[in-house]
Amino acid sequence: MIAALKQLAGGRFAPASVDGLEPRPAYWRVRPGEIGAVCESVRRGRSEVIARTPGGFPVYAVFYGDFSEPPPQTNWSAGSSSTSDSSYFRRAGLPPTVVWCAGIHGAEAESVAFAVNLIELLEHGTDLLGRSHERLVSLLGHYRLIVLPCVNMDGRSISPDHLRGVPYETFRRVSQGCWLDGSLIGWRGSKEFFPLPLDRVAYPGGYPNSEGFNIMHDACPGHIRTAEAKALLRLIERYSADFVLNAHSCEGEPVLLPPSEFNYLSHVGRGLRAYSAVNRALFEAGLRKTPAGEGRPGRQVNLNNLFTLASGALALTLECTVSGGLSFEQMLDVNFVTFETLLESGLADPFVKRETLLR
Repeated sequence: MIAALKQLAGGRFAPASVDGLEPRPAYWRVRPGEIGAVCESVRRGRSEVIARTPGGFPVYAVFYGDFSEPPPQTNWSAGSSSTSDSSYFRRAGLPPTVVWCAGIHGAEAESVAFAVNLIELLEHGTDLLGRSHERLVSLLGHYRLIVLPCVNMDGRSISPDHLRGVPYETFRRVSQGCWLDGSLIGWRGSKEFFPLPLDRVAYPGGYPNSEGFNIMHDACPGHIRTAEAKALLRLIERYSADFVLNAHSCEGEPVLLPPSEFNYLSHVGRGLRAYSAVNRALFEAGLRKTPAGEGRPGRQVNLNNLFTLASGALALTLECTVSGGLSFEQMLDVNFVTFETLLESGLADPFVKRETLLR
Protein backbone atom coordinates (compact mmCIF):
# COMPACT_ATOMS: atom_id res chain seq x y z
CA MET A 1 0.00 0.00 0.00
CA ILE A 2 1.38 3.41 -0.96
CA ALA A 3 0.18 6.68 0.51
CA ALA A 4 0.95 9.77 -1.53
CA LEU A 5 -1.39 12.76 -1.88
CA LYS A 6 -1.16 16.01 -3.77
CA GLN A 7 -0.66 18.91 -1.38
CA LEU A 8 -3.19 21.69 -1.70
CA ALA A 9 -0.65 24.51 -1.62
CA GLY A 10 1.10 25.07 -4.93
CA GLY A 11 0.00 21.77 -6.45
CA ARG A 12 3.11 20.04 -5.16
CA PHE A 13 3.26 16.35 -4.35
CA ALA A 14 4.02 14.81 -1.00
CA PRO A 15 6.69 12.09 -0.79
CA ALA A 16 5.52 8.53 -1.29
CA SER A 17 5.50 6.22 1.70
CA VAL A 18 5.37 2.46 1.28
CA ASP A 19 3.91 0.36 4.09
CA GLY A 20 6.25 -2.28 5.45
CA LEU A 21 9.36 -1.05 3.66
CA GLU A 22 12.40 -2.29 5.55
CA PRO A 23 14.73 0.30 7.09
CA ARG A 24 17.66 1.28 4.91
CA PRO A 25 21.20 0.53 6.10
CA ALA A 26 23.46 3.36 7.25
CA TYR A 27 25.53 3.24 4.06
CA TRP A 28 22.46 3.85 1.88
CA ARG A 29 22.48 7.67 1.66
CA VAL A 30 20.13 8.81 -1.06
CA ARG A 31 18.11 11.75 0.28
CA PRO A 32 18.76 15.06 -1.53
CA GLY A 33 20.31 16.59 1.61
CA GLU A 34 22.63 13.60 2.01
CA ILE A 35 23.68 13.76 -1.62
CA GLY A 36 24.37 17.47 -1.28
CA ALA A 37 26.36 16.99 1.92
CA VAL A 38 28.74 14.46 0.38
CA CYS A 39 29.21 16.59 -2.74
CA GLU A 40 29.85 19.76 -0.72
CA SER A 41 32.45 17.90 1.38
CA VAL A 42 34.59 16.91 -1.63
CA ARG A 43 38.24 17.91 -1.24
CA ARG A 44 40.34 15.47 -3.29
CA GLY A 45 38.14 16.10 -6.30
CA ARG A 46 36.11 19.12 -7.30
CA SER A 47 32.36 19.56 -6.91
CA GLU A 48 30.29 21.85 -9.12
CA VAL A 49 26.59 22.66 -9.33
CA ILE A 50 25.80 22.37 -13.04
CA ALA A 51 22.05 23.10 -12.89
CA ARG A 52 19.07 23.77 -10.66
CA THR A 53 15.98 21.63 -10.94
CA PRO A 54 12.52 23.20 -11.31
CA GLY A 55 12.01 22.31 -7.63
CA GLY A 56 15.11 24.31 -6.68
CA PHE A 57 17.51 21.46 -5.96
CA PRO A 58 21.15 21.61 -7.07
CA VAL A 59 22.44 19.08 -9.61
CA TYR A 60 26.03 18.20 -8.73
CA ALA A 61 28.93 16.99 -10.85
CA VAL A 62 32.04 15.77 -9.03
CA PHE A 63 35.34 15.72 -10.95
CA TYR A 64 38.43 13.56 -10.34
CA GLY A 65 41.49 14.15 -12.50
CA ASP A 66 42.90 17.04 -14.52
CA PHE A 67 40.10 19.03 -16.15
CA SER A 68 42.09 22.21 -16.73
CA GLU A 69 42.16 22.10 -20.54
CA PRO A 70 40.54 25.01 -22.44
CA PRO A 71 37.19 24.46 -24.15
CA PRO A 72 37.36 22.76 -27.56
CA GLN A 73 37.77 25.14 -30.50
CA THR A 74 34.84 23.47 -32.28
CA ASN A 75 32.02 21.08 -31.47
CA TRP A 76 31.97 17.35 -32.22
CA SER A 77 29.57 17.70 -35.15
CA ALA A 78 31.93 20.06 -36.99
CA GLY A 79 35.14 18.58 -35.65
CA SER A 80 34.26 15.07 -36.77
CA SER A 81 34.07 16.40 -40.33
CA SER A 82 37.42 18.21 -40.11
CA THR A 83 40.86 16.94 -41.09
CA SER A 84 41.84 15.92 -37.56
CA ASP A 85 40.05 14.85 -34.41
CA SER A 86 42.30 17.27 -32.48
CA SER A 87 40.11 20.19 -33.59
CA TYR A 88 37.57 18.99 -31.03
CA PHE A 89 39.49 16.42 -29.08
CA ARG A 90 42.46 18.46 -27.82
CA ARG A 91 43.71 16.42 -24.90
CA ALA A 92 47.53 16.66 -25.10
CA GLY A 93 47.88 13.19 -23.62
CA LEU A 94 45.11 13.43 -21.03
CA PRO A 95 43.48 10.10 -20.17
CA PRO A 96 39.98 9.13 -21.35
CA THR A 97 37.02 10.73 -19.62
CA VAL A 98 34.30 8.51 -18.16
CA VAL A 99 31.02 9.81 -16.75
CA TRP A 100 28.89 7.99 -14.16
CA CYS A 101 25.37 9.43 -14.43
CA ALA A 102 22.83 8.31 -11.79
CA GLY A 103 19.32 9.26 -10.76
CA ILE A 104 17.88 10.52 -14.05
CA HIS A 105 14.79 8.68 -12.77
CA GLY A 106 14.53 9.79 -9.17
CA ALA A 107 12.76 6.70 -7.81
CA GLU A 108 15.70 4.52 -8.87
CA ALA A 109 17.98 4.94 -5.88
CA GLU A 110 20.38 2.00 -6.24
CA SER A 111 22.97 3.72 -8.43
CA VAL A 112 22.54 6.95 -6.47
CA ALA A 113 23.62 5.03 -3.36
CA PHE A 114 26.58 3.69 -5.34
CA ALA A 115 27.61 7.16 -6.54
CA VAL A 116 27.65 8.45 -2.96
CA ASN A 117 29.75 5.45 -1.90
CA LEU A 118 32.09 5.96 -4.86
CA ILE A 119 32.70 9.59 -3.86
CA GLU A 120 33.31 8.49 -0.25
CA LEU A 121 35.78 5.88 -1.52
CA LEU A 122 37.74 8.41 -3.57
CA GLU A 123 37.69 10.99 -0.79
CA HIS A 124 38.47 8.78 2.22
CA GLY A 125 39.91 5.50 0.93
CA THR A 126 36.91 3.32 1.76
CA ASP A 127 33.25 3.24 0.89
CA LEU A 128 30.60 3.62 3.60
CA LEU A 129 30.90 -0.09 4.39
CA GLY A 130 34.64 0.28 5.03
CA ARG A 131 35.68 -1.49 1.80
CA SER A 132 38.75 -0.23 -0.08
CA HIS A 133 38.05 -1.53 -3.63
CA GLU A 134 41.75 -1.35 -4.45
CA ARG A 135 41.40 -2.66 -8.02
CA LEU A 136 38.72 -0.12 -8.90
CA VAL A 137 40.76 2.75 -7.45
CA SER A 138 43.80 1.58 -9.37
CA LEU A 139 41.83 1.42 -12.62
CA LEU A 140 40.48 4.93 -12.10
CA GLY A 141 44.07 6.14 -12.15
CA HIS A 142 43.98 5.58 -15.92
CA TYR A 143 40.93 7.80 -16.46
CA ARG A 144 39.38 11.15 -15.72
CA LEU A 145 36.08 10.71 -13.88
CA ILE A 146 32.92 12.80 -13.61
CA VAL A 147 30.27 11.56 -11.16
CA LEU A 148 26.70 12.85 -11.35
CA PRO A 149 25.20 11.28 -8.19
CA CYS A 150 21.60 12.32 -8.85
CA VAL A 151 20.35 14.25 -11.86
CA ASN A 152 16.63 14.20 -10.99
CA MET A 153 16.69 15.55 -7.45
CA ASP A 154 13.01 16.55 -7.78
CA GLY A 155 11.97 12.94 -8.35
CA ARG A 156 14.35 11.72 -5.66
CA SER A 157 12.82 14.13 -3.13
CA ILE A 158 9.36 12.52 -3.39
CA SER A 159 10.56 8.90 -3.68
CA PRO A 160 11.31 6.37 -0.92
CA ASP A 161 14.91 5.60 0.00
CA HIS A 162 14.61 2.27 -1.81
CA LEU A 163 12.09 -0.14 -3.32
CA ARG A 164 13.83 -3.37 -2.40
CA GLY A 165 11.49 -6.34 -2.56
CA VAL A 166 8.28 -4.38 -3.23
CA PRO A 167 5.55 -5.92 -5.41
CA TYR A 168 5.51 -5.10 -9.13
CA GLU A 169 2.50 -2.78 -8.84
CA THR A 170 4.11 -0.81 -6.01
CA PHE A 171 7.31 -0.44 -8.02
CA ARG A 172 5.35 0.92 -10.96
CA ARG A 173 3.19 3.20 -8.82
CA VAL A 174 6.19 4.74 -7.05
CA SER A 175 8.25 4.96 -10.25
CA GLN A 176 5.77 6.14 -12.89
CA GLY A 177 2.89 7.25 -10.68
CA CYS A 178 -0.88 6.88 -10.91
CA TRP A 179 -3.80 8.77 -12.41
CA LEU A 180 -6.49 10.49 -10.38
CA ASP A 181 -8.66 7.35 -10.51
CA GLY A 182 -5.81 5.35 -8.93
CA SER A 183 -4.88 3.37 -12.05
CA LEU A 184 -1.21 2.95 -12.91
CA ILE A 185 0.36 5.29 -15.44
CA GLY A 186 2.87 2.57 -16.27
CA TRP A 187 6.30 2.50 -17.90
CA ARG A 188 4.99 2.83 -21.44
CA GLY A 189 2.04 4.98 -20.44
CA SER A 190 4.36 7.55 -18.88
CA LYS A 191 5.95 8.03 -22.30
CA GLU A 192 2.71 8.94 -24.03
CA PHE A 193 3.04 12.46 -22.60
CA PHE A 194 5.89 14.97 -22.54
CA PRO A 195 5.46 16.46 -20.04
CA LEU A 196 3.21 14.29 -17.90
CA PRO A 197 -0.07 16.20 -17.33
CA LEU A 198 0.32 16.79 -13.60
CA ASP A 199 -3.25 18.05 -13.20
CA ARG A 200 -4.46 14.56 -14.14
CA VAL A 201 -2.35 12.54 -11.71
CA ALA A 202 -2.74 11.65 -8.05
CA TYR A 203 1.00 11.03 -7.86
CA PRO A 204 3.58 11.53 -10.66
CA GLY A 205 6.13 8.97 -9.49
CA GLY A 206 9.84 9.64 -9.26
CA TYR A 207 10.37 9.25 -13.02
CA PRO A 208 9.78 12.88 -14.03
CA ASN A 209 11.05 16.10 -12.54
CA SER A 210 8.65 18.46 -10.79
CA GLU A 211 7.45 19.87 -14.14
CA GLY A 212 6.52 16.40 -15.36
CA PHE A 213 9.43 15.91 -17.77
CA ASN A 214 11.10 12.52 -18.12
CA ILE A 215 14.70 13.75 -18.41
CA MET A 216 15.88 10.52 -20.05
CA HIS A 217 13.69 11.36 -23.05
CA ASP A 218 14.43 15.06 -23.19
CA ALA A 219 16.26 14.23 -26.38
CA CYS A 220 14.64 16.14 -29.24
CA PRO A 221 17.42 18.17 -30.93
CA GLY A 222 16.47 21.82 -31.09
CA HIS A 223 13.89 21.50 -28.32
CA ILE A 224 15.58 20.38 -25.12
CA ARG A 225 13.11 21.33 -22.37
CA THR A 226 14.85 20.71 -19.04
CA ALA A 227 17.72 22.47 -17.32
CA GLU A 228 18.97 19.04 -16.24
CA ALA A 229 19.33 17.65 -19.79
CA LYS A 230 20.85 20.89 -21.09
CA ALA A 231 23.47 20.85 -18.34
CA LEU A 232 24.33 17.19 -18.98
CA LEU A 233 24.82 17.78 -22.69
CA ARG A 234 26.97 20.85 -22.08
CA LEU A 235 29.11 18.88 -19.64
CA ILE A 236 29.58 15.96 -22.04
CA GLU A 237 30.58 18.31 -24.86
CA ARG A 238 32.82 20.58 -22.78
CA TYR A 239 34.99 17.76 -21.43
CA SER A 240 34.97 15.54 -24.54
CA ALA A 241 33.51 12.55 -22.70
CA ASP A 242 34.62 9.17 -24.07
CA PHE A 243 32.17 6.99 -22.19
CA VAL A 244 28.91 7.67 -20.33
CA LEU A 245 27.32 5.05 -18.08
CA ASN A 246 23.67 6.00 -17.58
CA ALA A 247 22.61 4.15 -14.42
CA HIS A 248 18.98 3.13 -13.83
CA SER A 249 17.04 0.37 -12.06
CA CYS A 250 14.43 -2.22 -13.01
CA GLU A 251 12.28 -4.83 -11.26
CA GLY A 252 14.09 -7.74 -12.95
CA GLU A 253 17.66 -8.95 -12.89
CA PRO A 254 20.46 -6.39 -13.18
CA VAL A 255 21.69 -5.97 -16.75
CA LEU A 256 23.87 -3.74 -18.87
CA LEU A 257 21.65 -3.03 -21.87
CA PRO A 258 22.85 -3.43 -25.45
CA PRO A 259 23.62 -0.23 -27.37
CA SER A 260 21.11 1.48 -29.62
CA GLU A 261 21.38 0.78 -33.34
CA PHE A 262 21.07 4.54 -33.89
CA ASN A 263 24.82 4.87 -33.51
CA TYR A 264 28.24 4.63 -35.08
CA LEU A 265 28.80 1.05 -36.25
CA SER A 266 31.98 0.89 -34.19
CA HIS A 267 30.02 2.00 -31.10
CA VAL A 268 27.47 -0.75 -31.65
CA GLY A 269 30.23 -3.34 -31.75
CA ARG A 270 32.00 -1.88 -28.72
CA GLY A 271 28.73 -1.63 -26.81
CA LEU A 272 27.90 -5.28 -27.50
CA ARG A 273 31.32 -6.32 -26.23
CA ALA A 274 30.68 -4.32 -23.06
CA TYR A 275 27.24 -5.94 -22.76
CA SER A 276 28.77 -9.41 -22.84
CA ALA A 277 31.65 -8.60 -20.49
CA VAL A 278 29.55 -6.89 -17.82
CA ASN A 279 26.67 -9.35 -17.76
CA ARG A 280 29.11 -12.25 -17.62
CA ALA A 281 30.92 -10.58 -14.72
CA LEU A 282 27.62 -10.05 -12.88
CA PHE A 283 26.78 -13.72 -13.40
CA GLU A 284 30.20 -14.85 -12.14
CA ALA A 285 29.78 -12.62 -9.08
CA GLY A 286 26.44 -14.30 -8.27
CA LEU A 287 24.47 -11.14 -9.09
CA ARG A 288 22.71 -12.57 -12.16
CA LYS A 289 21.26 -16.02 -12.79
CA THR A 290 22.55 -16.14 -16.38
CA PRO A 291 25.24 -14.28 -18.37
CA ALA A 292 22.32 -12.71 -20.35
CA GLY A 293 22.99 -14.43 -23.68
CA GLU A 294 23.87 -12.87 -27.00
CA GLY A 295 23.10 -9.17 -27.22
CA ARG A 296 21.42 -7.40 -30.12
CA PRO A 297 21.29 -3.64 -30.56
CA GLY A 298 18.07 -1.98 -29.51
CA ARG A 299 16.13 0.83 -31.15
CA GLN A 300 15.86 3.20 -28.22
CA VAL A 301 16.12 6.95 -28.70
CA ASN A 302 16.99 8.86 -25.56
CA LEU A 303 19.68 11.02 -24.00
CA ASN A 304 22.33 8.38 -24.70
CA ASN A 305 21.99 9.13 -28.42
CA LEU A 306 22.51 12.82 -27.75
CA PHE A 307 25.55 12.13 -25.55
CA THR A 308 27.13 10.50 -28.60
CA LEU A 309 26.20 13.47 -30.78
CA ALA A 310 27.62 15.87 -28.18
CA SER A 311 31.11 14.36 -27.92
CA GLY A 312 31.38 11.16 -29.92
CA ALA A 313 31.08 9.23 -26.63
CA LEU A 314 29.94 5.65 -26.27
CA ALA A 315 26.90 5.79 -23.96
CA LEU A 316 25.29 2.72 -22.37
CA THR A 317 22.59 2.06 -19.79
CA LEU A 318 22.90 -0.06 -16.67
CA GLU A 319 19.68 -1.37 -15.18
CA CYS A 320 20.35 -2.29 -11.55
CA THR A 321 17.58 -4.06 -9.68
CA VAL A 322 15.18 -3.20 -6.89
CA SER A 323 14.40 -6.85 -6.30
CA GLY A 324 15.90 -9.99 -7.78
CA GLY A 325 16.51 -11.26 -4.25
CA LEU A 326 19.63 -9.13 -3.82
CA SER A 327 20.61 -7.52 -0.52
CA PHE A 328 21.41 -3.82 -0.22
CA GLU A 329 25.12 -4.64 -0.31
CA GLN A 330 24.67 -6.80 -3.39
CA MET A 331 22.78 -4.00 -5.14
CA LEU A 332 25.78 -1.76 -4.53
CA ASP A 333 28.02 -4.54 -5.79
CA VAL A 334 26.11 -4.65 -9.09
CA ASN A 335 27.38 -1.13 -9.65
CA PHE A 336 30.90 -1.79 -8.39
CA VAL A 337 31.29 -4.93 -10.55
CA THR A 338 29.86 -3.15 -13.60
CA PHE A 339 32.13 -0.14 -13.25
CA GLU A 340 35.27 -2.16 -12.56
CA THR A 341 34.57 -4.45 -15.51
CA LEU A 342 34.03 -1.52 -17.86
CA LEU A 343 37.16 0.30 -16.72
CA GLU A 344 39.21 -2.89 -17.04
CA SER A 345 37.96 -3.52 -20.56
CA GLY A 346 38.55 0.10 -21.57
CA LEU A 347 42.30 -0.25 -21.11
CA ALA A 348 42.65 -2.85 -23.87
CA ASP A 349 39.56 -1.94 -25.91
CA PRO A 350 39.08 1.87 -25.88
CA PHE A 351 35.52 3.08 -25.55
CA VAL A 352 35.92 5.35 -28.55
CA LYS A 353 38.60 5.84 -31.23
CA ARG A 354 37.76 9.26 -32.55
CA GLU A 355 40.25 9.15 -35.39
CA THR A 356 38.22 6.28 -36.91
CA LEU A 357 35.01 8.35 -36.72
CA LEU A 358 36.27 11.21 -38.88
CA ARG A 359 34.21 11.64 -41.99
